[in-house]
Amino acid sequence: MHSFWGNRTDKQVHLEPEEVVHATKVLRLTPGAEIFVFDGSGTVYRAAIERVSKKEVVANVLEELPDYGVVSGHLHIAIAPTKNIDRMHFFLEKAVEMGVHAITPIWTFHSERKHWNAEKALKIMKGACTQSHKGTLPVLHPAQTLEAFLLQAHESRRYIATCIDSPKESLVASFVTHPYDSSLVLIGPEGDFSPDEYALAAQNGFHHVHLGPHRLRTETAGIYAVAAFALRLQG
Repeated sequence: MHSFWGNRTDKQVHLEPEEVVHATKVLRLTPGAEIFVFDGSGTVYRAAIERVSKKEVVANVLEELPDYGVVSGHLHIAIAPTKNIDRMHFFLEKAVEMGVHAITPIWTFHSERKHWNAEKALKIMKGACTQSHKGTLPVLHPAQTLEAFLLQAHESRRYIATCIDSPKESLVASFVTHPYDSSLVLIGPEGDFSPDEYALAAQNGFHHVHLGPHRLRTETAGIYAVAAFALRLQG
């Protein structure tokens, strides 16, 4: 059954404009066809198309599927956008597929990218939701400086991934030890966090963690963190 992004109104769902084109021009769906419709709320709708036109596809809700594809716990990744934006888009897609709950792009001292297209990022995340059947769209916070972000951090477990020579624990081990705590992981840019940024993070309750024995690219580190969180309850 095909999946689309749309909006619920009473007992019907209306596909978003881009989805209308895909449903009518590519898939050539007709009235009576059953589809899944996502709206990011956590509930997915099984629906039957009632009418199709060039501008809209309207379907009647047959069944509500609450908590569809829900991932337990809370994981927030704050990550410095990479210079090559395709790598960041890859991170967004895979993080959503594996169950991240929130993402914040952060600007740091060594950030090479100075522009962030939130609309494009959200589109990628929505596509990943439908592809992986995640009913809840993760929160995409506005891009902001690391300094501003640290003042807002509220998760009970706060980690900063680092390669510097310092006492640090395994992120994987910490997730396993504290599987139900809300967690926030800071992932730095290609040039790493500056000494002042490490100090500021420590002042705001962040603990140094390592991501295994290998040095990882920014987007790989983000994916590693989400995968570790997703596997924490599987022994």
